[in-house]
Amino acid sequence: METSSGAIPAPSGLDRRTLLRGGAVASLGALVSSSSAFAAPRAAAPGGPEPSADGLLLTKFRDPLRTPPVLRPRGRGDHDELTVRLRTADVTVHSELAPVRMWTYEGSYPGPTIEAVRGRRLRVAWENRLTGNIPVTAVEFGRPGGPMADPLTNYPGTEGCREVPGVADLEPWAAVHLHGMLTGGGNDGWMENLVAPGEAQLSAYPDDQAATTLWYHDHTHHVSRFSVYAGLAGLYVLRDPGERAPDLPRGRYEVPLVLSDRNFALDGSGALTGRLVHKVEMVNAKLMRVHAAPYTLVNGVVWPYLEVQPRWYRFRIVNTANARIYRLMLLADGRPVPGALQVVGTDQGLLDRPRPVEGALNLSSGERADVLVDFGAFRGRSVKLVNTMEGVVPGDSSVRHDLLEPDVMQFRVAGRGSGGRYTPPRTLSPAFERPTHHDLPHGERPRWVVLVGPGTADVPELWEMEEVEPAEAGGITLPSPGIVQVEDAAGTVTTLRRTALRYDDGNAFTAAHGGVEVWKYLNLAASPHPMHIHLAHFRVLSRENYDVTGFDRTVRGTARPATHMGAAELEPHELGDKDTIRVGTAGQIVPGPNGTPGELVTVLVRFPVVGRGVHHCHMLEHEQHMVRPLVVSPAAHRHAGGHH
Repeated sequence: METSSGAIPAPSGLDRRTLLRGGAVASLGALVSSSSAFAAPRAAAPGGPEPSADGLLLTKFRDPLRTPPVLRPRGRGDHDELTVRLRTADVTVHSELAPVRMWTYEGSYPGPTIEAVRGRRLRVAWENRLTGNIPVTAVEFGRPGGPMADPLTNYPGTEGCREVPGVADLEPWAAVHLHGMLTGGGNDGWMENLVAPGEAQLSAYPDDQAATTLWYHDHTHHVSRFSVYAGLAGLYVLRDPGERAPDLPRGRYEVPLVLSDRNFALDGSGALTGRLVHKVEMVNAKLMRVHAAPYTLVNGVVWPYLEVQPRWYRFRIVNTANARIYRLMLLADGRPVPGALQVVGTDQGLLDRPRPVEGALNLSSGERADVLVDFGAFRGRSVKLVNTMEGVVPGDSSVRHDLLEPDVMQFRVAGRGSGGRYTPPRTLSPAFERPTHHDLPHGERPRWVVLVGPGTADVPELWEMEEVEPAEAGGITLPSPGIVQVEDAAGTVTTLRRTALRYDDGNAFTAAHGGVEVWKYLNLAASPHPMHIHLAHFRVLSRENYDVTGFDRTVRGTARPATHMGAAELEPHELGDKDTIRVGTAGQIVPGPNGTPGELVTVLVRFPVVGRGVHHCHMLEHEQHMVRPLVVSPAAHRHAGGHH
């Protein structure tokens, strides 16, 4: 049974002294806003509220964007310390919607932004004070004949759906993962080391990496798609004195944009209740389409607006949605503004120079981008940030692809004021370099990970592979289960044999501490997958299109090799250090054997920490079955005493 509202702790778990230490006085309103009404919009500002798509019942751009509260740790000699409490709270996400019961960090959604300093080790006590069962109603729907042209995921409520068994009774166990932090396996938030209410997860974070935007979230094995959806996510910003050298916008001109999507229940009269609904479409009895919800939240507010000055801003954009890929564009007067978004940083730090986005900025689940925008050209006007689909006019709907309402947020640009003569720096990170041939490991075979569409279990699959010697490959009859051949641009055919598929298959990838490896991700499925590696960072070397129509989906092997079709261009936010990469085309998925091409994404991985982690798809609906263990150990330990 759920805890009554009166039994929920006050959303603010921080005293005034902590807020003052953290410089979060300006964010105090955001911290307590989970139980208070939003301020009314200013009548004189450009732009204004707009009706949302039919059936969504809430007004767009009625509520201002709020900034998550900021937490800065306390110094303890040679390290810093911080306590973060997981709490059940009622959070206001729209002024026309009742407060939403959520599982949160410190009573807010998203949780507080933790600001840490590079080189200062941080010890965090994640205290589990959650109460009640998970505040999410999980439902599914489907009909014979395949996906619906206008699926119920576009709309609120549970009509026409059936409840997913076993979710309503989920108790508040937790495991916190700091996504993108280079920390050993014992501090990584191992998904099976769960913390019960009343207990704490103690984690040490070295903070020995480039200044950037990370994010923390629940990683409880099998149920992260529900626990993150319930509200367990927040930002972690790592600062570095050297970060100020490029003279990027700061203070109130540096704004986080935490993207997510949600759905809500309806009462008997058809009004929204604020109860979270996780709704998926079942293609058949077992196979689900990945989750998508109709309401876009930015910093925990549904379709907010932000009043800005006619000057440059820096936005730290983070995709924390369960599965949705955001293809972001800035629209002025309904038309895209080419180059309006200039990428200055990736998942793991600054680029060498600002790089304009000419089309859409594609962010899959877990990816981040540091972006500059100049509002000087829009003085006294309003512009929109929208989500788009390939082949759909930017700003238009596409109900078949769960894009009933494409708007993300509105910017209202002041008619007065000046940003001065600011010019984005030509050089951001002097240390930035793209990998060269000399950086690659020589004499070592690459790791192969093949992403495959649903098999007999009706779920997408992640296959770990090994290369087979040519002599051995000559004795294989094709197609054969688990055998994949790949023909590269030079015409060389590589034969791969599956070594593991399920999480508990054994034979985990084992890497040497301090080692460097090449990983190749080959997507044979129609759907893109964001791939995330724990305990490591990587650089994307290439993205290539492949003809994968020779893959026999029944036999589960290639009848003829996946064949190179041509190189694809890396996007600006894919050029620097990363921990998550989309494998597969972003945008509209074209069904059929000759539709969406396959992709091969090659990355150069470095392993600077040790321990047991995982690598997996970051679509949370895939995480429980597209996941495999990863072990990083000291190289000397791997061969000590003659052991191999």
